[in-house]
Amino acid sequence: LKGITGGEREGGGHGKNGWYKGYRCDSSWELAWVIFALEHDIPFERNKQKFPYFFRGQKRHYIPDFWVLGNYVEIKGYLDEINIEKIKQFKKPLIVLDRAGMDEILSYVIQIYGDDFTKLYER
Repeated sequence: LKGITGGEREGGGHGKNGWYKGYRCDSSWELAWVIFALEHDIPFERNKQKFPYFFRGQKRHYIPDFWVLGNYVEIKGYLDEINIEKIKQFKKPLIVLDRAGMDEILSYVIQIYGDDFTKLYER
């Protein structure tokens, strides 16, 4: 799947990835978010829709992680130049969860499942 990155491609993230209860997660933070959402009855879907943006004069595509109650959700542990640009150009409702936005979710999941909660990935 050359050229496909992020939410659309399995393994598109930078962290430990896998499947949890039928949802693909591309990082431990995405896994924590999915666990939290499922256990708090927050309806969501894995986003597959691409949106164009431009970076250094080149057209690219951005695929936010999830679709939740009329908003797209992007889970980002870091914001580099390209991520800042794609978020800046995104014109739909978007919630970006960085370290501060993930603190409560990570604390909840670690309290219940421990620091090694990625063991919950389906084998």
